[in-house]
Amino acid sequence: MVEDKLKDKHEKELDELFEIIKLVTPGTKLRTAIDDIARAGLGALIVIGDSPEVLKITNGGFKIDCKFTPQQLVELSKMDGAIILSDDLKKIVYCNTLLVPNPEIDSNETGTRHKAAERTAKQTSRPVVAISERRKTVSLYYKNTKYTLRNTEELLSKAIETLRMLEKHKEILNEALINLNILEFTNLVSLSDVISCIQRIEIITRIAETTKRYLIELGTEGNLVKILLREVIKGIEREEELILKDYSRNWEFTKTALSALTIDELVEPENIIRALLYTSPSDAIKSKGLRLLAKIPISQDSRDTLIKQLGNLQEILNTVELDPNKLIGMIGEKDTNKLIKEISNLKEQALVGKKI
Repeated sequence: MVEDKLKDKHEKELDELFEIIKLVTPGTKLRTAIDDIARAGLGALIVIGDSPEVLKITNGGFKIDCKFTPQQLVELSKMDGAIILSDDLKKIVYCNTLLVPNPEIDSNETGTRHKAAERTAKQTSRPVVAISERRKTVSLYYKNTKYTLRNTEELLSKAIETLRMLEKHKEILNEALINLNILEFTNLVSLSDVISCIQRIEIITRIAETTKRYLIELGTEGNLVKILLREVIKGIEREEELILKDYSRNWEFTKTALSALTIDELVEPENIIRALLYTSPSDAIKSKGLRLLAKIPISQDSRDTLIKQLGNLQEILNTVELDPNKLIGMIGEKDTNKLIKEISNLKEQALVGKKI
């Protein structure tokens, strides 16, 4: 329980950190200044925010209240001490000031500058940037979290690499969905077939989240990759929701349970079976028909009526084929005609291995 709370707290701080990283992405004024300082072999300690908690631990220096520009920040970094920026990043409030955070706060750092940065971030809950003069690395501290900013080329390379990985997983998912379509029309779906689709969607979702974090750091430099990523994951979330609604015994519980699984746990079918609230791979399983009906242009009321009165996809398909007049009484002649026509088209496409 305690470990879970600590993990949740760390994840929350990490999410907050990535919001702050947007302030220092390539293309921003602050990142331009940071890169110039690092390239010049200068060190710097920059606090983002002039809150009372920050000012309380400053000692000496100059209050300048001048407009923030990258050039001004680079010049002021040539002086010793910390630089304090306003919360809105419009002004440089202090320069050449000494940060005196509580020395009893734990620090994993060894250098004076980085110790001060880490302790200040923990004590004030404000973001602090530390630029190493010797190693030319840039560290961003926020609360209890440290993040090393990477250069644009490295990030872009990693983003493209994960995008290629996503595209391969998407190809496998498309094959699994084509197979599921065939099996649904032929009433041969097994739990293993459903699990294959869910596993692949979840893996794609996890990789996509990693890619999104790279894109946050890349800022405007990642716009092209962002467009390509959007295309790869388009419709994935909706597809999974419909699969879960079709096959899970409690789809909302399943969604929550799946999100708690690690990548290693996802590859174990038993974990997916439990999340779906089944007990064995051999358990009988039938689709309610939501995913297939979502592809047919009939009203939502008609879809709900079909599922409520007929119960599952196989009964819907049987009624379409054997007793279409029964459907007219349920959903009206117009939607019945659409349903019969589209079911026939979708079945034909599915059985020849086309994506529907």
